[in-house]
Amino acid sequence: MKAAVSGVHHFKIWVRDLARSRPWYEQVFDLRLRTSFEDDDGVIRGMAFDVPGTDLQLALRENPGLAEALSGADPFAFQTTREGLDAWIAHLDALGVSHGPVIKASAGHALGFADPDGIEIRLYAPDETIHAAQVGPDGTYRPGPVPGQRPEA
Repeated sequence: MKAAVSGVHHFKIWVRDLARSRPWYEQVFDLRLRTSFEDDDGVIRGMAFDVPGTDLQLALRENPGLAEALSGADPFAFQTTREGLDAWIAHLDALGVSHGPVIKASAGHALGFADPDGIEIRLYAPDETIHAAQVGPDGTYRPGPVPGQRPEA
């Protein structure tokens, strides 16, 4: 049998304070708790959640040092559609979560916002027209206007 990967099981986000971050992630992503992880001292410092609509799990792990180091980083992006980005704007606005505008990205459109620790979360809507115009045959992204498309408002 050939060694192969069949998907993504989970990804982990380090947070400064699990009690503060948990409700934020649950509200923003409508997460459902799957498992809590108790440390040797009896304190729960990790949790895994199911991400609705996917086979993916999102894990939160309390580690203030790692959370601080990741502040400002954008380690992952969730995929949606262009129309989905508009729905996300309405959802984030209703929750009072600050976000940037929808922008043209290397292979589609993106929307960004930060979690309570400053980790940048991206929502990405792939668009083959943009990808074809921005990424050359050598696979290199070259920023600039996409022919035939108006800049985002």
